Amino acid sequence: MTTPTHKVYILHSQKTHRFYTGCTDNPDRRLEFHNSGTTPSTKSGIP
Repeated sequence: MTTPTHKVYILHSQKTHRFYTGCTDNPDRRLEFHNSGTTPSTKSGIP
């Protein structure tokens, strides 16, 4: 049985100067969600 690998990440918004932490099994996809504004908690800090 394969155990899923999750990554912990920290984002920093240059716009709001705030940090956001999270975890995911697909960092590239998660970053796309954050940068597209579909994540409510980081929507105000999108590039």
